Amino acid sequence: MSKIESPSAQLNFAIISVADLNKSIEFYSDVIGLRSLPIMEYETELGVSIWSVPKGTKIRQSLCHRDNSEVGQVLLIEFSNDKKNYIRTDLNAGMVRGFWNINFYVKDIYQSVEILKNKGYLPWSDPTEHQIGDQVGTPIEVIVNGPDGIAVNLVQLPGNSQRESIQDMCSFFQSNGTTNKGFTEIVTTSHCVSNTENAKNFYHDVLGMQEMFSDVLCAKESNQFLRRPVEGKTLITFMKGEHFYGKIALSEPLNYKVPNNIQNACPPNIGYFGQGFLINDTRKILTKNNLNILCQGPINISEEEVREAISLKCPGSDALIYLLEQ
Repeated sequence: MSKIESPSAQLNFAIISVADLNKSIEFYSDVIGLRSLPIMEYETELGVSIWSVPKGTKIRQSLCHRDNSEVGQVLLIEFSNDKKNYIRTDLNAGMVRGFWNINFYVKDIYQSVEILKNKGYLPWSDPTEHQIGDQVGTPIEVIVNGPDGIAVNLVQLPGNSQRESIQDMCSFFQSNGTTNKGFTEIVTTSHCVSNTENAKNFYHDVLGMQEMFSDVLCAKESNQFLRRPVEGKTLITFMKGEHFYGKIALSEPLNYKVPNNIQNACPPNIGYFGQGFLINDTRKILTKNNLNILCQGPINISEEEVREAISLKCPGSDALIYLLEQ
């Protein structure tokens, strides 16, 4: 796959199909502290739309973001279609193939967990300190059940690290701060793949992201709070763009299997179905015959913003990627 010359990207949007737009907005705005734009309502007019839903489908949506940031936003979309399933069909299961997890840094993970619990969003375990190789150190993490079957991963960064990149990230976190609720925008999102190399090549060659580090996670503490088998081994590869936030964590199970419902990970089914990236020129993507491109057309972000976009299946998992004109 030849590289497309463009600035290094980072996740701009986690795109989530929601069961109840008002409830999801309440979570990301009132609980997490992101700013939600006014609800936009429209109807699909094209026989083949960027969302691949039938013509006439009514849509309500809202973008949740931090002020002055286009990174790590959450695009919430409620489709009017009657037949909808949850993408994570077993909400008690852990990782599934494709997108399943969004990650926020927090100042005080114990306080943040209490806030979420009081709102009815329950953690999978107690906050856990665990080792992620020599590169990251020992953050404290927990996963909480968010709305729409989304696993919400909270991370409190380690106090000390010998790695310059992690020191820089801690410094950026301290200077950039959090929302008034103590959460950042999306810092990292987990993408479970069947082939790390193929997925990594896409994020690198098409989006210009660089490998931050790669390691095999097998610690029992990690497996417990992530609901993985006790003896599970997972290859994890972090891909990073120009920004400290909006990273992609590629996760490949090495000695165990995960539910593969990727064919249902699309609108109008409920859950985290797509990743959105801003790029300079979508036309260059169309010249690549080794990408599984699904659709080209307009994409509505807010009442003031319509962009040209391309949807495609990500190599290594077939999860949906949306590339938006910068």
